[in-house]
Amino acid sequence: MAAHEALIALVNSVPGRDEEFREWYWGTHVPEVLALPGFVAAHRLRLGEEPGGAAPFRYATIYEIDGPATDARDLMFGSGLGMSDTMDLSAMIVAPYLPA
Repeated sequence: MAAHEALIALVNSVPGRDEEFREWYWGTHVPEVLALPGFVAAHRLRLGEEPGGAAPFRYATIYEIDGPATDARDLMFGSGLGMSDTMDLSAMIVAPYLPA
C-alpha cells in the first residue's frame, strides 16, 4: 500500500472566540473538507500550552491525502467551502507534505 501524502493546516481562533471556533472547525469545516475527493482522514491536534514563541499556532489538522497533496490544497481553497469569522485569517499555514 502506498504511503499517503499529507496536508497540514495550522490555524488559530480570533481572540475570545475559541470555543465557538472549535465547534465550527471540527464540527463543520473538517467534515466538509473530508467530503472532498482525495481527503482520506483528518487528525486534530491542539497545542498543549499557551501559544507564543516557537509555537504561534494553537491548532493543527493533519489531513491524509490519496494523491498529490498540492492538488488537494488547491481543491480545498477552490471548492467554495464555508468560512467562519471565528478563524483568524491573518495568519494560517496550509502546507503539503510528502512521505519521508
